[in-house]
Amino acid sequence: MEDIYSAGFVRALFNEMSGSYERVNFITSFGFSERWRKACLSRAASAEGHSALDLMTGMGESWPYLLPALGASGTLHAVDFSPGMLEHARARSEEFSGYKVHIKEEDALATSVGEGSVDRVYSLFGLKTLNGDQTRRLAQEIRRVLKPSGEFSLIEVSVPGNPMLRFFYMFYLKVGIPILGRLFLGNPDNYRMLGIYTERFGNSLAAVEAFREAGLDAHYHEYFFGCATGISGTKN
Repeated sequence: MEDIYSAGFVRALFNEMSGSYERVNFITSFGFSERWRKACLSRAASAEGHSALDLMTGMGESWPYLLPALGASGTLHAVDFSPGMLEHARARSEEFSGYKVHIKEEDALATSVGEGSVDRVYSLFGLKTLNGDQTRRLAQEIRRVLKPSGEFSLIEVSVPGNPMLRFFYMFYLKVGIPILGRLFLGNPDNYRMLGIYTERFGNSLAAVEAFREAGLDAHYHEYFFGCATGISGTKN
């Protein structure tokens, strides 16, 4: 079986899903994805004039909440290695012509963003596509680009701890979402991968340890009974 964490596999997967991903994500999360985005961004709130980095930005789904906080004097670096997702991100950027958005088709684990150059780093719903070694590399990259005392916040769909909730939630992720993916002209096999990634990911606890090993002050968070978990913290 092909390595589902390889850059080529993940890039191809999200290229294929790009036409329907945003709609399916919103509907299948019953709107919680938007609440979770806001909560994640608030953990390391941006301010007017800040420079921020949005890793694995996808279609730029977080920009409506992030860019107004940065203001016209702020700068957003948006990084993703999926051309399909970035095509939609570039179209979305036209809605935010008054803001500075630099879209970069790059690997989130090795960006061209300058060392110690950003105030905030975010990554929303990308962690599950990384294995342990890649998560450690992500933590090191975030530490590299952050200014001293800069903050970061990440969030990911997770496996709830409650057995009953876990059974129904994972059944929905692995069976219900692929069906909805088909209805929205997506490939159900692609959307089935989201459940597989989530099941393997579990929650953000291992990622917290990786971030601490990288020298970052990292804290663990749960959202809606553990259906999503996250990390936030500071570069000391």
